[in-house]
Amino acid sequence: GFVRHSPSEHWMEGKQYAAEYQIALIQNREEKRRGAPIISVLFDIHPEEEDNHRIGQMIDEFQKVYDADMAECEGFRRKQRRLGAWADASLGAGSKIAEEAKSTVLDEPKEVETEFQESLGNLRRKAQEYRRWNPFHETIVRTLWFYGYEGSLTEPPCSEFVEWRIMLEPALISSRQLAQMKNILFNHVNGKCERTSVHSKENGVARPIQPLNNRPLYQCMCRDFIGDKDREWYGENRCQWNERDQFGFDKEKYTQEWYRATHPYTDISQYFKVVGTPHWFSG
Repeated sequence: GFVRHSPSEHWMEGKQYAAEYQIALIQNREEKRRGAPIISVLFDIHPEEEDNHRIGQMIDEFQKVYDADMAECEGFRRKQRRLGAWADASLGAGSKIAEEAKSTVLDEPKEVETEFQESLGNLRRKAQEYRRWNPFHETIVRTLWFYGYEGSLTEPPCSEFVEWRIMLEPALISSRQLAQMKNILFNHVNGKCERTSVHSKENGVARPIQPLNNRPLYQCMCRDFIGDKDREWYGENRCQWNERDQFGFDKEKYTQEWYRATHPYTDISQYFKVVGTPHWFSG
């Protein structure tokens, strides 16, 4: 499933981003016995204000649902006005208020109602159209590397079973796309004209930043993606370490000393001896 937040719920290196796109991966926890992964992609504004075509496709699909629900809301209001007009006409026959109510609703040309129903039907069909879309497209998920930690859902009931993966490279969108997305998130109503957003002026639709509470925070980069059997053989020179700058890691910052300081454990068992073995681990 996909979840959108604006502004971002995660901050990276002291910065809160314009929005956040979360990909929840569904799995059978009874069989896997481990946390459910959620991949988080932060959104930033393109320096040249260029639209992101792939993200635009996603926003447009949500726009179809937004437009259809707004039309459903208008249909609900028309029905309520019609019922109210009938009630006023029945209870206050001959009164000025009753006559005004009848003239605004009951005397509406039939073709106006027909046109509205046709438009509503078209919007419903558009909202239900199936369209293939790749949530991991290279213009959205722009890197393999991420920050990771064990945490919770950011929406009620905020259960703590999530393995968060915060991608290091933000996706780029235009200010126009951000405004469109925020309008959909903040102003959406359902078919009965009930607001579905719980956003606040201070935090938008983002959960306020939470303390780490001593949770380990780690950063995965190119040299971490290697089979356990090969770790001893490759040592600290594995995974093209000398070419790490080509993967976006500055050689002056990401040194051997940095790696030893941030990767003190050579295997998972050493890590669990320090932080404790989680309930889902059976290896």
